[in-house]
Amino acid sequence: MSNSTGPSPNSKASKEPAPDNAGGAMGAATASGAVNGERSAEAAGAAGGRRATASGSPGGRRVAGRHADRLMGIDVARGIAVLGMFVVHVGVGWTLADGSNALLPVVSGRSAALFALLAGVSIALLSGGSSPKTGSDMGVALWRVVIRGLLMLPVGTLLTMTGTPVSVILAYYAVFFVLAVPLMDERWKVVAGTAAVLGVVGPLVSFYVRGLIEDGPLEGPVTAINSYDPLVIWADDGVVNFLLTGAYPAITWMPFVLAGLAIGRLELRSVRVRWALLGLGSALAAVAYTASWLALNVFGGRERLESSFDADYMAGYGGAGSAGDAISEGFPGTVPLNDWAWLLTAAPHSGSPFEVYGAGGVAIAVLGVFLLVSQYLRWVLYPLAAVGALALTTYVGHILLIWVEERGWLVGTPLQPVTDNLAMSVLLGSIVFATVWTLLVRRGPLEGPLHVVSMWGAKRIP
Repeated sequence: MSNSTGPSPNSKASKEPAPDNAGGAMGAATASGAVNGERSAEAAGAAGGRRATASGSPGGRRVAGRHADRLMGIDVARGIAVLGMFVVHVGVGWTLADGSNALLPVVSGRSAALFALLAGVSIALLSGGSSPKTGSDMGVALWRVVIRGLLMLPVGTLLTMTGTPVSVILAYYAVFFVLAVPLMDERWKVVAGTAAVLGVVGPLVSFYVRGLIEDGPLEGPVTAINSYDPLVIWADDGVVNFLLTGAYPAITWMPFVLAGLAIGRLELRSVRVRWALLGLGSALAAVAYTASWLALNVFGGRERLESSFDADYMAGYGGAGSAGDAISEGFPGTVPLNDWAWLLTAAPHSGSPFEVYGAGGVAIAVLGVFLLVSQYLRWVLYPLAAVGALALTTYVGHILLIWVEERGWLVGTPLQPVTDNLAMSVLLGSIVFATVWTLLVRRGPLEGPLHVVSMWGAKRIP
């Protein structure tokens, strides 16, 4: 999946080569490859558009046509998303006096949104970044995205079949990647506009169509589709889930991917662009979360939800004991259908417009922050970047470790402490493994084969 030697702590900040983060994460599993012709920030502003040379590479070889180093800030942001996933899935963090995880409210829903955003960024980098590929080169990039998405589908399905409590995102990502293909060769403004509109329209369409499915005219057809869908039969997660009703439905998650695709078309080596991402993301998050709070607490949304709260009905949406709990704890991917006022929340995994814009804004701001600071803190942030570069491997690995822990296969063996201390094992194991691997090996153990197969297949499709 990764197409680079991993994050390089030795690259000079002032001469960072063109970004090559197209495949470092499980969320970016569709895209990898050097960005040929990606201009540096300095080159972008220079008359004649001279290409920047790759600092730290033998002989100062040029970026164009050669393997480029990774843009470390993207990997660091992805590593942060991985750690957020560990918080949600295995309880990495620290416990408060009431027994809750202090980090859970911070990362819930937002770490997955960051993954989706970075998937879009990586797709953009694969297809040329700020200098999009054209002709047959773009055709190869398109097919690589499709092939990688198709490869991720069975991997995600197999992980879902393990039956762990984790809502596995890989199969959903396969759908996201394929859906992003038609916009890969569009201008960044078109993609950004599509993401902005879908961020509002998607949740509304989801609410309406799901209402037609739940005790409505579409209930029968959807039941029939699910009865024949092999993915539903095997893993209880099929096409309808991927598009509309699941934990990460495309109709409300594609705005993150498309926002990332638009961002990846910008000159990410420009300091001004990085500050703009931080400012834009912060503004979006502040406006969205503030608007949601006002709608709930000033304009009567919370009171309406509390008065109409139905605990039995809510059992299918996370089982919260009150409207307040539901608003703070979130949902399993979609808001309940018994009251439109649920769309006023910004709860984690609610898929409401406020959550899409709020979590999306946080993701954009986080990316901007680490694009800015990673050039100054390379060695400090290197372990995080390494985890981000091997996100597919660490994601699959931590799901399998949860599976092993639930089966009790290590009980009574010398390795029992691994599962007895699952959170620490996942955290330290991922950081140490990823750091050592990226220092010694070119691509991750899962990222490498994914890259080879997708490249081989894409070049053989006419």
